Amino acid sequence: MDALFEDILKQLRICDVGALHSHEETLPSNLLRLKEAMLNIGQLVDPLLVDEKSRVVLDGNHRIKVLSMIKCPRAVCQFVDYSRQDIKVGTWFPVSEKILPETVRKAGFALEAVDFEAGLKALASKKAPFMVAGKRDGKREYSLVQPDSYDLEGMMAGQKKILEKLNGGETSFQYYSDEEAAGWVEKGKTVLYRKIYTKEEIVGHALKGKVFTPKSTRHVIPNRIIRLNMRLGWLHEGETEANAYLERILRERVYNGNIRRYSEPVIVIY
Repeated sequence: MDALFEDILKQLRICDVGALHSHEETLPSNLLRLKEAMLNIGQLVDPLLVDEKSRVVLDGNHRIKVLSMIKCPRAVCQFVDYSRQDIKVGTWFPVSEKILPETVRKAGFALEAVDFEAGLKALASKKAPFMVAGKRDGKREYSLVQPDSYDLEGMMAGQKKILEKLNGGETSFQYYSDEEAAGWVEKGKTVLYRKIYTKEEIVGHALKGKVFTPKSTRHVIPNRIIRLNMRLGWLHEGETEANAYLERILRERVYNGNIRRYSEPVIVIY
């Protein structure tokens, strides 16, 4: 038990919210729901996932935004070495039943037909903000939206403009992982493929004080710590006091057997 306690404790730290760097914009409706939930239960349920070297928040951009909104000065963070090979980066693709390639064209955006592999290469090299994938007459079709050469900021601006013009955001689109994209196309929905960003791009962009559009990144981080349930009131205490509370609740749970590791993917219903 001592080894388990020490292993978990060394990953967790109380940090000033102002010392951390968000890397992604938030979705207003998600932010509102999370704010209400956090205030109702009075707890930060899950620690923020943070790159130890850069202090960029990898997972928890909505949580850190809520903490700032309610003027909570500190957060519990789980620090990880972002360079680890087992930490993977993906993205979330906008998916819609309403938006069709013709809809994109009518909204004033140029489309260029492309085969699937060429389209993926174009996205990776920042030659287009999105690739529209859909089915017509039983066949899959792919088109690059606004093909051109972009830098990272230009690509972000392009994605944002396209989603806003299509009334996308939270109205016309839902977001699904890049791993699920082909299945949604097969079911007749339109998927907007986009570039999967590198760790270097994510950290570099965040350290410049800039953020990606919402749901641009998806991090797969083994052994993330969840359901810590740190009271918000404790996070208003000094750093020493807050760390003492953190150590106490963690010790209680470890020695009471309230720690569980999962070796397989899980489905969390919340």
